[in-house]
Amino acid sequence: MVRHFLSPVVTKAVAGLVVGCALSMLPARASAQAPEPAPAPARASAPAGALGQGFGEAGQIVISNEGFFGFDKVNNIGYDIVLKPAVDYFIVPAVSGGLVAAYVKSTKGTGPDVTTTGFGLRGGFNFNVNENLGVWGKAGVLYERDSVGPTTFSTTWISVFVPVMYHIVPHLFVGLAPYYNVKIAGDGNHNYGLSWLIGGWF
Repeated sequence: MVRHFLSPVVTKAVAGLVVGCALSMLPARASAQAPEPAPAPARASAPAGALGQGFGEAGQIVISNEGFFGFDKVNNIGYDIVLKPAVDYFIVPAVSGGLVAAYVKSTKGTGPDVTTTGFGLRGGFNFNVNENLGVWGKAGVLYERDSVGPTTFSTTWISVFVPVMYHIVPHLFVGLAPYYNVKIAGDGNHNYGLSWLIGGWF
């Protein structure tokens, strides 16, 4: 059998070409299989151990009721309806602005109906003491209109409302609040007392 004298040279050339091609493809293959970077994680809510359970961060909306709310009926005599809803928005951390409204209807059967409607604008500042306690003071202007039968009168107050908050769980709170209303116009009088609130935020 006759061997071709170029066989060793051809064999080495082919082997070198194959090894070179394999080495040149390794980086491309590795880069093609590299995983894409994971997207940035979404903003997580504050942990349960945060001050005030995370209450008071910028962008939060708070819905609450201030004072007694409900329906009370005395058989064969009359009824009372009391609603005092409020909504507030934290513009920047700890600083809020909001609206408050009121509707009170009382019918006793033995005298004229009494209806009170009102609304107000206010600003607030929240200070969280620890995980469960905080103070959310608010001050603003409150307008109220009272109707007793055909007679109506109205009053405008500067209102200060300072609830001491207890955050039961994240997004839910109750509170006791001293308040003081200073008359600036109308027929009513200065008044003060202790009220309460319940609400939540998201």
